[in-house]
Amino acid sequence: MVKNTEGYSLVETLVAIAILLLALVGPMTIAAKGIQSSIYVREQTIAISLAQEGIEAFVAARNDATLEAFSNDDLTTSWDWTTDGRIDSCRDADGCNIQYVDADPIDSVLACTGINGAGCELYFDDSSSVRARYTFDTDGERTPYSRAIRVSDSPAGNGLRIESTVYWGTQLLSGQVQSLTLTTEIYNLYE
Repeated sequence: MVKNTEGYSLVETLVAIAILLLALVGPMTIAAKGIQSSIYVREQTIAISLAQEGIEAFVAARNDATLEAFSNDDLTTSWDWTTDGRIDSCRDADGCNIQYVDADPIDSVLACTGINGAGCELYFDDSSSVRARYTFDTDGERTPYSRAIRVSDSPAGNGLRIESTVYWGTQLLSGQVQSLTLTTEIYNLYE
């Protein structure tokens, strides 16, 4: 009887497949984690930019009011925008949202209606006629982001404490809400 010695046995083939799978699983896992990390970093970078934009709207309002007061030769009016009622909704616990579509951002204040920036959802509009790409105009594409800006009087006195929080449902954690908050204080420079 002649024994066939050519080819591989079933056991040898299974061992070779197991070694090949072990060699592939490590790099595939690393690649998947790298993709997940880059998605989260992208989401977080957008959130930081949106939170900073919320703060910058108030800085711009202060600067615009100061320039207007200079042109009117009456610096006592440079802080009037903080008490004329336009930012009252920003002083509420739910906060407000602001966008740069008007010459004066304080003229575009939207009151939020609940927790996690409810009512202040942001939409992406890539039309060339829009100054701001992230707006609360529902004509754009809905994004996972919402922004709530809360304003209070500065503990130091003649200023405002501004807290800009961006909320978003991250793709990585099945839509679990994440948040990022930036805080600053601005002052009435001429009082």
